Amino acid sequence: MSKKRNKAAQKAQQQAVNKKRTNKKTASSFWQQSKQAIMVLAGLAFALYIYSVSFEYALDDQLYITSNQFTKEGIAGIYDIMTTESLVGFFGKQKDLLAGGRYRPLAIATYAIEYQFFQESPGFTHFVNILLYCLTAIILYRLLLMLIPPEKERKWYLSLAFITTALFIAHPIHTEVIANIKGRVELLALLFALLTVFYSVKYVRLKQVKYLIFSGIVFFLALLSKESPITFLAVIPLTLYFFTKASVKDYITTMSPLLGVLVLFFLIRKLVLGYFISSGVVVNELLNDPFLEASVGDRYATVFYTLGKYIQLLFAPITLTHDYYPKQIPIIGWTDWRALTSFVLYIAIGLGALYGIYKKHLIGYGLAFFLITLSIVSNVFVNIGTFMNERFLYIPSIGFCLILAYILVKILPNYIKPLQNTKVLTYLLIGILTLYGLRTLVRIPAWKNNETLFLTDVKTSTNSTKCNTSAGGTLLEKAVVLKNPSRKDQLLGESIGYLKKALELYPNNPNALMLLGSAYFERNKDYKNAFDNYYHLLTINKNHKDIHRILHNMADVEEEPKNVDILVDFLENKVIPLEPNTFQPYKALGALYGKKKNNLNKALEYLNKAAGFKNASEGTFQDLAVAYGMKQDYPKSIEAAKKALAINPKNSQVLLNLGITYQNMGDTIKANKYINDAKAINPQLGRRN
Repeated sequence: MSKKRNKAAQKAQQQAVNKKRTNKKTASSFWQQSKQAIMVLAGLAFALYIYSVSFEYALDDQLYITSNQFTKEGIAGIYDIMTTESLVGFFGKQKDLLAGGRYRPLAIATYAIEYQFFQESPGFTHFVNILLYCLTAIILYRLLLMLIPPEKERKWYLSLAFITTALFIAHPIHTEVIANIKGRVELLALLFALLTVFYSVKYVRLKQVKYLIFSGIVFFLALLSKESPITFLAVIPLTLYFFTKASVKDYITTMSPLLGVLVLFFLIRKLVLGYFISSGVVVNELLNDPFLEASVGDRYATVFYTLGKYIQLLFAPITLTHDYYPKQIPIIGWTDWRALTSFVLYIAIGLGALYGIYKKHLIGYGLAFFLITLSIVSNVFVNIGTFMNERFLYIPSIGFCLILAYILVKILPNYIKPLQNTKVLTYLLIGILTLYGLRTLVRIPAWKNNETLFLTDVKTSTNSTKCNTSAGGTLLEKAVVLKNPSRKDQLLGESIGYLKKALELYPNNPNALMLLGSAYFERNKDYKNAFDNYYHLLTINKNHKDIHRILHNMADVEEEPKNVDILVDFLENKVIPLEPNTFQPYKALGALYGKKKNNLNKALEYLNKAAGFKNASEGTFQDLAVAYGMKQDYPKSIEAAKKALAINPKNSQVLLNLGITYQNMGDTIKANKYINDAKAINPQLGRRN
């Protein structure tokens, strides 16, 4: 008995050793046998996207990098990144502006690490995106080789694994993900999701627990990148069904740790956001809920219309844009042929997927992969806050590329005899990759910076209120700093044109109203049109973050008496009646009456009202101190000046004014103290005798 046991133990030990050798041999053989393929795939990715390392920050990069306080803290900010909603670092608090909230800390943490060592270095961050894309392509190729072993008689570059991966790399629909730094969210999500599939298959085939552990770890990282990898809980059993001989026990064992990780993720998400799925906050802003004005029927008709556009973009990625906001996508009903055609198409795709799954046909797998991974961003089940985005096709496009590769290699040669020739098939593949690559290269420069992106895409997204606003704002920003009057006027005219179009599409677009008012003011100080837009903005958003600041700045710089009167009338008769509970309009009126109209009594009336607010600014008390000083009411002037210093003890001008006030009162000791303090902070300040 003992001999038999010893033999059994030795046999088990030998099997374990053999498995380890097999694993090492398989891994090493992949790298040895696939050197050419890996070099070509990585080279293709670099050739297409290396130009992006010269790009600046663009679009939402400010949300996650340049204006994100946690990112700019570097490594020290990672704790806050991991324990708060993803936009808290930008807004300063959790606002829940988007349905379901955002908890995607992993990419932001990588930005923080890069910021720690390189500060604001967009070129390096773009380079990291390219590296991640290359790594994703290699992992995809490795996974496909494992699932679909190449035929021995076929060239390596005509294998399904290689063609699928090459098509994936070159497809122009991915330019947003790679060329925009914020696309790292998508890059990391797919990278770790593919690794989850890889380790799950490895476990089923080799039955080694370490692969279960690896799959759980990378799946958790995928979820920390973005929520969309949740769909891989369906992709993985689908993959096991198609490409392995998994038993029921294998399915249960493989999926159990992944489901456990999902529960853990949602618990963490709940602790961070305060809710599991939805905050319960009703989104009533068209730019965050494009279906706000649509009936249920029209919503789903429009959803299927956008789903049809996704198919169109996969086959013919000719017209690309970052912006599909209202009303670039029209709200349509079921009587519209576009909704009906797309609905029928997706029914056909669904039936094809089911039939393919039943028959274990590779096209069925590709169709199912496409539908499963697209489902979470389709708007069919969850309102994602926008009609569609090209980046949403990043993961689903793998299914499309697999189907296209299968058609090229397996189906077309049966109907087109020349394609049975390896050279002809190779030329066809090169031709498709060349077309995809050229379209990618043409599209990439649009992502150089906000100016190139907005002014390029507004020509495509002509009916997007957001894109027209962005283009108008970009031109306004350029015009403000120009010295050439004719060029400045030209840009302001173009800016006004885009902003007016934005408001035609959505009359209550707050940012368009804000910018249009500013554009009119910059263009020959057109007060009437400027105030019309500012007033409209105040009627829909009394607390807009910029409106009071702009009116206050206008009050500080305005010189012409007629314009001063117009501004005073606007503030007194329109702004204050609409929003009497903020200090800024009172502060602005105090400045106008004191500095421009020489009416100290009115100036003091409004400045005292402004000073009565809890959040009154340092400048309010500073102006109040000056006004009281001019009235020779020195005790009140000193009181106001000290309130300004309580907000900012380093305000050299207030210190100087305070010293002068004490000097006027005959208190030489205090006068010298404050004047010396002022000059210590700012040596350029002169002494007033």
